[in-house]
Amino acid sequence: MNKKEAKNLFSKYLKNECTSEEIQLLHKFLESYQNDNHLDDNEFQKNRIWNNIEQKVLPDTGRNKFPFRQILRYAAVFIGLFGLVFAMGLYTNESKNQIEINEDAIIVKTSGNRQLIIDQDENRLIRGTNGKILGRQSKDLLVYETNSAKELVYNEIMIPNGRNFKLKLSDGTFVHLNAGSSLKYPVSFVIGKERRVFLKGEAYFEVTKDSDHPFTVVANQMDVNVLGTHFNVSSYDDETTYAVLVEGSVQVTKTTENDSETSRILVPGQMASLLEDGLELKNVSVEDYLNWRNGDLSFHNESFTSIVKKIERHYNVDVRNEYTELDNQRFRGIFKSETIADLLDTFKESAEFDYQIENNQIIIKKP
Repeated sequence: MNKKEAKNLFSKYLKNECTSEEIQLLHKFLESYQNDNHLDDNEFQKNRIWNNIEQKVLPDTGRNKFPFRQILRYAAVFIGLFGLVFAMGLYTNESKNQIEINEDAIIVKTSGNRQLIIDQDENRLIRGTNGKILGRQSKDLLVYETNSAKELVYNEIMIPNGRNFKLKLSDGTFVHLNAGSSLKYPVSFVIGKERRVFLKGEAYFEVTKDSDHPFTVVANQMDVNVLGTHFNVSSYDDETTYAVLVEGSVQVTKTTENDSETSRILVPGQMASLLEDGLELKNVSVEDYLNWRNGDLSFHNESFTSIVKKIERHYNVDVRNEYTELDNQRFRGIFKSETIADLLDTFKESAEFDYQIENNQIIIKKP
């Protein structure tokens, strides 16, 4: 039995929904951890959680053969196993503190101003106004046909919050788009002209090498120019625009209408950030900026304000922070397959806040 299954089973037990076989399975799972020494270091925390459970959950009715008190004895095991205090937040808020996650659609806008809805569970063809096949969608990947054109014709793909998507351009360049992002790109590139795409949000690029046709990502007031390489670009509204180089070499240029251009050359492991007075370069751990491609949500010494924006994009939820003292506090962490409830309950223990859900909005409050 894995950790997620154990959590679900523990939840069923607290609702008196376990079968006798499930109770025995839970008993064996918990027994295997009851002598774990590292749990003894936090006796006060365990007692506090046990008391909260006793106050909030119905007492044992005798319907189960496995005594409720014995379950309480093991409750803190789950803190060690899952790295979060969920006993109060996850279960006592289950009925009154739920948020409904809406599934917004991925949309491709074609040159004829048509809007095509992309279903990630299906396969489909993308056609031009003349009926010609431009690309083929297979689940979460859209691949454009390999060809060239005499004039540029653009498509634009828009990824909603809570989703990400992959795209292969007609030159073979691979693009992985993060939640809340859009990319405008040529259906086919023109021989003799620069390859240029326009990004809002965040994307990871693996650019096909072509020395005769340099590739440029236009993001906010920053251009990233390459011949062939792997890099990540982020340019969300009201957030710092930056590029992180994984391999190869890129030239990052700050472009403004009334100012001279500022350019810097990156080497792998460097990040260029767009500032008001130019570009800032620093060495970073590139994986910190790439693990979103695996569906992870990570924070690397980021302000709570920045983290809230990431949470909204990742889970497609609306968060209002009324505890403004948290705005400039910084946190590190990574969440892989946690639900929004798991994340909030973990975060409120370290950041020391309360939250409630009203009209499908998460409200952060002072404890």
